[in-house]
Formats: sequence, structure tokens, C-alpha cells
Amino acid sequence: MEEKIIQKPCAVQKIETSQGFSVSYKEHFLYSKYNPSKNIITAVENLQLLPGTIILCCSPLLGYGLSELLSNLPENCLIVLCEAEKELYDFTVTEKCLDVSDKRVLCYQPENLNNLPLQLYDLATTGVYKRVQRLDMSAGTAFNKDFYDRLFSACSDSVMTFWKNRITLTKFGRRYSKNLFENLHYLGKSKPITDFFGAVNKPIIVFGAGESTQKLISSLRTQNAKKSSFSDYFILCADTALQPLLKNGIKPDGVFIEEAQTVISKAFIGVPDDIRIFAGLSSIPALAHKTDNKNISYFFTEYTKAAFLDNLKSRNFMPPSNMPFGSVGLTAVHYALKFRKDDSVPVYVTGLDFSYSTGITHTKNALAHILRLITGNRLTSIANYNAAYGTGTEKFIDKSSKIFITSPSLKSYAMMFNNFFGETKNLFDSGECGIPLAIPRAFPEPLEKNEINVKDTEYSEIQKNDIKNYLQSEKDALEKLRDLLTGKTELQGDKLSEEVRRIVEPREYLYLHFPDGHKFELNQSFLNRIRSELDFFIKYL
Repeated sequence: MEEKIIQKPCAVQKIETSQGFSVSYKEHFLYSKYNPSKNIITAVENLQLLPGTIILCCSPLLGYGLSELLSNLPENCLIVLCEAEKELYDFTVTEKCLDVSDKRVLCYQPENLNNLPLQLYDLATTGVYKRVQRLDMSAGTAFNKDFYDRLFSACSDSVMTFWKNRITLTKFGRRYSKNLFENLHYLGKSKPITDFFGAVNKPIIVFGAGESTQKLISSLRTQNAKKSSFSDYFILCADTALQPLLKNGIKPDGVFIEEAQTVISKAFIGVPDDIRIFAGLSSIPALAHKTDNKNISYFFTEYTKAAFLDNLKSRNFMPPSNMPFGSVGLTAVHYALKFRKDDSVPVYVTGLDFSYSTGITHTKNALAHILRLITGNRLTSIANYNAAYGTGTEKFIDKSSKIFITSPSLKSYAMMFNNFFGETKNLFDSGECGIPLAIPRAFPEPLEKNEINVKDTEYSEIQKNDIKNYLQSEKDALEKLRDLLTGKTELQGDKLSEEVRRIVEPREYLYLHFPDGHKFELNQSFLNRIRSELDFFIKYL
């Protein structure tokens, strides 16, 4: 979150009233002239707090209500004092109103508030804090109302993002880790993705599976008949956009996949054996058998923060890593920018609509469209109207001035795209519909230069041996742990517990998918579940 607050010099005055002190600033009283503390104390007394809440106290000034809030604070709660107005913050410091030694209180300077959402995310990773609640402690919030609104929204989203990720890990974490280890067996035989970095010196088009994909293909066909061909572009696509391109006679130069579930295999039925696949290490391993080993390149999406992943990233054989974007289309754009020779090479994106029209969720010939054609009958419509009226969906006017539908998750992907790629040089939006993106709109145009200089390297024998050694060391550690947990060892008591902790704690893949798996617990219930996971992971190591 990047916000700048324009500060204007102005005197802050402490005004004595009949029932305490008020504050005057910019010709406004920030507390009542008659009973300054009454309103905030009443608000605190009426506040309903749950355990695990972070209270965002905005513009605390003289600290009225803080002691009452601390006395009524449930367990595992935290108070964050934030003042965005520099003069008011300096006044508070001068008056020493917020010199609180209680560890449940944190105070942030105005220049550090932009980093607050990220720091709250780190706090959420402890598993203690689950929500953010806002409390305006004075009228000082009126001077930066929009900023406080955005700050609260960003802080809430940050904490909720962690818990949404926890839900995802509870459902898919085991599969992600299983796929990761299984794909490591194929990594040494694959082509390094770094061979493509800086190699493309012609326009790149990234296709998603939104409706705008088919529209751009039709427009390009019209253009190609006049002055150019698809070979003038380096074409990348998301997994679900592969079939629409092939149906239109376009063979992409690369397809990106991050899907960990086998359902995506249907999108690769009938795909040419020589198609170039860029796969996440946590994607389904079956793709390694869909193409020749030299036609698959791996990247690594950090699906969680964990010690075992940090250990892996430090190894010399690991491919480049990227943050979890949530959408494979964003991942494709991320690497497309790395593939181009320099930032003078244009990259065009289409099909990343993050929305859809009523009844149509994907472009023609996408997997979702084909499945609707297969299952459609007199009782089941080919059009998917349910998606337009699902929970949380909303209508909006898209960039083509038509009514489109979006959902909270799709909106979050669009916001992430704008945050990460909004100011990227020569990145253009070629989609004709969908949510407006924070990049210029432009139609793909060929360049005079038309070169691809992909390096021809492979993983060294040292790297291949390191992969084998790593997998074997993990297998040995898990077999030793199995012996410890089944009594096949002479260790007992504290020494046994210490050895179990030493092995298990840095190997979060054994428990990150547990509902309470955000941290290791040395209790019998937790260890029983760990024991049930050992044979599963040993099989894939």
C-alpha cells in the first residue's frame, strides 16, 4: 500500500475545558468542548471484541479510552495506534500521551503506516490474530479520511489473505508438497527456464481464457491477411487458453500451468507432443509425460512461507521462484516480462478479463466451454447462468461499455495485476472486454526485429546428483522419524522429544495442511497425525 499524505503546517493547541482537555487543530475541535473523553469511552464500552482481534486505533491524540480498552481487552488481542497527520503525531509525542509500556499496544509513525498491512500479515502467520477492527479515537481522522479507509481495508485484506491461504493449504497443501517432490525427480532432465530469460526480441502476446481472447484472434486474423502472420509474435498462454489457440490453428510458443489437480489434464488432450510447457513445480507431475523432457521447463511458485521451502531455494538446482499470484495468467505475464530481451520489446495481454458476460465464463473452445457442450441437454443449458448469480458476484460496466459480471476472487486478481504490473514499460492491454487494467490499451503490432535466441543449456551432473541427494536425505530423515515415533529407538523422554522436534519442525510439508498446521505442536494428537503422513511422503521421495 503506497499512500502519500500532504502535510500542511498548522498549530495544534491543547484546550482546557470544564471536564478535561480537548484539542484544537485547523480551526476544529477534535474532542467535545464540554466532555472530551465521553464519546470515545462510550464507544469503547459498547465495542464488541472477539479473541484474536487487532484493533486499529486511528488518531489516538490524548489517548482517551485507551486504558478502558486495555482493561476490557479479550485474550490474544492487539492495539495498533496510528496517526496519519504529522502535526498531530508530533503533538501526541510531545504530550507523552501514548507512552504505554503494555506489550499489547503498538504505535506507528505516519511514515511507517504504508508498511502496516505487510507487518500485520506477518503477525497473522503466528495463528493468533484473525481479524482487524477499526476504532476512531478522535475527530482527527477527518483530515485523512480516505487514507484511513484504505489503510483499514488493506490491513483487513492482509490478515484475511493469510487465513484464505490457510484454507487453501488445508485443502491442497498436501497435494502441492507431494507434486513438488515428484516433479523434482524430473527437474534434472528438463530444460532450464532461465534459458528463455532475455531471449525474445519480438512482440510477445500472453493469452488468458477470457472472452477477449477469441476477439483478438479474430482481429489478428484480419490483420494477418493484410500484412503479418502469427509467426511475428512470441505467443504464450495460460493452460486453459491452449485449446482455443490450437482450435484456431495457432500453436503457442509456450503454455503455463500451475494447476495441482488432475482436472486440468483434460485441457491437454490431443496436444502436440512438441508443445513447450512451463510448469510450476507444484503442478500435476503427469504433464512431464505429455511431452519430451526437453520441452518442459519448471519454475517454482512459493505456495507458502516455510523453512523447508527456504532450504530448497538455497539449493543450486532450484529454478527461479515467484510469489503465488493465484492466477496462472499473472504468472505467465510475470515470466513473459523476463523472456523479453529488454523493456523495449512490447508485451500484449488478452483474455485476462477477470470477469465474464452473463452465461459465458470463458472464451470459445476453452475447457469450461467444452465441458458445457458435453454435458448440455434439454434440461441443462450450455450457457452457464449460475456463475452470473453466484454468491458475491456483481455487475459492472466493462471497458467495452457492456455489462459484465465479476466476483471477489476475480476482482482481487485484477487488483493484484494492477499493483504488480501497472507501471511496467511497454506492457499493453489488448483485451476488448473485461475489467480495465492499469496499463495502456494497444493492438499488437509486429516489429522489424524478429529474433529468438534461446540458450541451449542443461542441468549439470552436479545439480542432478544434488537433487538425488536432497531427496534421499529427506527420505532418510522421514524413515528415522518413523522409527522415533514407533518406539524403534533407545531415545526416551526429553531427548526423544528434542529429536522429534529437530526433524519435524523444519519440514512443514508434514503438517502445513492440518487445520492447526500454522505451527508445530509437540503433543500426542499432532504427532499421531504426523505419523500417518510419513509413509505417504516417503513413497514420493
